[in-house]
Amino acid sequence: MKLARLFLITMIIAGVLAGCSKKEEPAPPSPDDKSPAANQEQDPAPPSSNNKASAAKQVEESAPPSPNNKESAAKLGQKAASLDGLTYVKGDPVTFADGKVYVVEFWATWCKPCRGSIPHLTKIQKQFKDKGVTVIGVSNEEDLETVKGFVAEQNERMDYTVAQDPKRTVTDGYMKAYKQKGIPTAFIVDGRGNVVWVGHPTSRMDEVLEQVLAGTFEMNAYAKVQAEREIASRKLGMLFYKYRTALTDGATIEETRPMAEEIIELSDPQTLNTLAKRIMSLPDVDDANRDLEMALKAASLANTGTDGKNPIVLDTYALALSKTGKLAEAIAAQEKAITLSAGNEQMQADMKIRLETLKESLRKEITTGEAAPEIPAEDAAALGTVVK
Repeated sequence: MKLARLFLITMIIAGVLAGCSKKEEPAPPSPDDKSPAANQEQDPAPPSSNNKASAAKQVEESAPPSPNNKESAAKLGQKAASLDGLTYVKGDPVTFADGKVYVVEFWATWCKPCRGSIPHLTKIQKQFKDKGVTVIGVSNEEDLETVKGFVAEQNERMDYTVAQDPKRTVTDGYMKAYKQKGIPTAFIVDGRGNVVWVGHPTSRMDEVLEQVLAGTFEMNAYAKVQAEREIASRKLGMLFYKYRTALTDGATIEETRPMAEEIIELSDPQTLNTLAKRIMSLPDVDDANRDLEMALKAASLANTGTDGKNPIVLDTYALALSKTGKLAEAIAAQEKAITLSAGNEQMQADMKIRLETLKESLRKEITTGEAAPEIPAEDAAALGTVVK
């Protein structure tokens, strides 16, 4: 039981830290993520495995990167390892050139956080291409056809150089050398061929690239700030675990709300989204103890923090709105989520089912004599436009 509990703690903290390490706008999921339900919790998790050793290895590799440990910080500023030996799946072979800046990112097709980072890396490549930046995604998976097939399905959504490293030669030159065990992890190589930054590809990498290109990036000062952020992230991880444990142990809303408020105060959009989902859907929790007001607050802040453009966040927001009786707003949010998830047929299908449920609930409220007088005017108007 102790081992099981320790594993649970580790996975919860890993999920929260991955969210906290992200920049303010978490990348939307890849449209090729065939998750059966877009409203499932988005904690990073590798695929299940009956092989304990394999599963443990994948848990380790899907944990969030720790770019600020002493070993990695001490190596920053050193020459980047060569990219020789890679098998290129998309784009031309890359050789480091003076004056050019590179982002070398390590990922895997089975890794959900990696898939979520793909649109952001594509955005980075397009944004900085004219400034001499090249993005290279490197997978050490042994099956070349798996990588090729995945990249082909992604098409323009994965619009940067992609390579395979089955012998781990390049992978070890970065991941092992810098004591990194989590993916996705990205390295920035500056115009002199030195590694100046390592971290999650959506964790403020944009601002670092801007500074590297402008020649104003202060590596040591930035590492110090990031170290402080990591300490805060670990604190949040433990607080999140404490909150979840309290819920499953039967704590009341009055007892858990101060913890929820503190989590909200410290959280980025992805962590807020996860908090909202857990409040609403954790098993073995008495519904009377589910703080739906806090769930809506967290989901609303997550949606605002992503400019209303992340379909998974919108999906959570719609659920929170519906559970607090705001059906017309929930329908509007769900419809927007469906539009933004274009390209992911499974995700859209799941969202459409939830949309129909919302419409039916609104129809019943408006057409029921007892509830009709209490229905806000905007709900009545929504019925005429969204309920067919």
